[in-house]
Amino acid sequence: MVAFIIYAIRWAVTLTLLYSLYRLLLQRETFHRVNRSVLLAILVVSPLLPLVPLHTDEPTAMDAVLTRIEGPLTSLPSDERVAGNSLAAQESEGAKSGLWLRYGVYIYIIGIAVALATYLFRMLSLVRVIRRSRRIDHPMIPDNVHLMLDMRITQPSSWMHWIFIGPIDLKQNAETVLRHELAHVRLRHSWDVVLCDLTCRLLWCLPFAWMLRQDLVDVHEFQADEAVLQGGVTLDEYEHLLVRKAVQTQVLPIMNTLRRGALKKRFAMMHSGPSSRWSRLKLLYLVPALVACLWVSAQAEEYNTYLNGKLVTQEEIVAIDPSTIERVDVIHSQKKVLIETAPEPFDIVDQMPRFPGGDAAFYQYMAQHVRYPEVATENGVEGTVTVKFIVEADGRITHVQAVDSPSDEADANVYAYGASDKQSSQDEDDEGHRALREAAVELFRGMPPFEPGRQSGKPVRVQMTKKVNYALR
Repeated sequence: MVAFIIYAIRWAVTLTLLYSLYRLLLQRETFHRVNRSVLLAILVVSPLLPLVPLHTDEPTAMDAVLTRIEGPLTSLPSDERVAGNSLAAQESEGAKSGLWLRYGVYIYIIGIAVALATYLFRMLSLVRVIRRSRRIDHPMIPDNVHLMLDMRITQPSSWMHWIFIGPIDLKQNAETVLRHELAHVRLRHSWDVVLCDLTCRLLWCLPFAWMLRQDLVDVHEFQADEAVLQGGVTLDEYEHLLVRKAVQTQVLPIMNTLRRGALKKRFAMMHSGPSSRWSRLKLLYLVPALVACLWVSAQAEEYNTYLNGKLVTQEEIVAIDPSTIERVDVIHSQKKVLIETAPEPFDIVDQMPRFPGGDAAFYQYMAQHVRYPEVATENGVEGTVTVKFIVEADGRITHVQAVDSPSDEADANVYAYGASDKQSSQDEDDEGHRALREAAVELFRGMPPFEPGRQSGKPVRVQMTKKVNYALR
């Protein structure tokens, strides 16, 4: 169900983009055949574009929105009672919004079921109309079209290759009415309506789908009106007939009828001249519109991530300490991300790491490069800083950090229980201790590589600690 909801959102956005530009640029043009083709193309292309396997390296804005929607839908339990308990336990706004989102999805699915049931009921009603009507012959009707007469029909209509007419219209307006309905049958308008009705049922909550349906119905009527006027019927006579039929009730919304569509639009279209040929250049809007729809339908490329050769989930990726990552390889052809992290360091090994030249060289280096911070000197701060670091398998020093020494904790206790008039002195000493720790970290980061530690004869990572003593003289 979640996959269908995500697909329906992409479908709805694609249809909205394409139809909005049609309504802006082509709706008032008299290219009825072209307009019908464009509307049908929108109906066909909009559900197909989201299925095109188009991928991008980076997630699009639509992907980000759909990810926020997909998360609550997949995480919340389906049972309402369980969901309520989960919500009470979590007590978070995210859970509430996710629950409301799930309720919205339920309403949408129920709406589809109701819309399809209504459409099926209308189709059954149409079958009843066909069965109760009597087929008759008429000189204007070809053999492949069924002319059906029923005493209860007051509004001439057609569906597929059936034309329905009442006795009054058969006697008074037969030629005009039959030309109109034959145009619907010949141009196969009923198939357009079936496709559009199915779209409207599946996207029942999208206003643009219903607006597109009405525009398509209007184009059908424009084409049928044009066929009637080209058959020799005068404009005034035809307009009077349309006005008389406007007060009658049509048979079923799924059928083509004489008064279907907005009469004001039909009159305006019949009185307007043909559109300029240059207006066809507006069709070029389809190019950027399709590009925009492809961008909306594009999905970020999904890569499998391997940590030290093992496939991992997104949660495990987030938990990785960035400081332990040694190498990241992206293999686009295989859609893989390979992450290699350094192994856990040893605390004790067969041969511990060694400063080049031994301990004497180490302390000599410290004596030459140690820096006593000015702020610590001014405030008379001294003490010992413990530094923890890792000697990599190649001897490099990484992950240098200063840890609090026992002397710092003792100082902290003195400050915590001291008199209030010593608060300023405490702040100054804290700043001095901070400066000593930063100086010690800087000292070790600048050291040359060590001779790496070895375990079973192989160089390995080793974690070590050293102390730096700061004393004023």
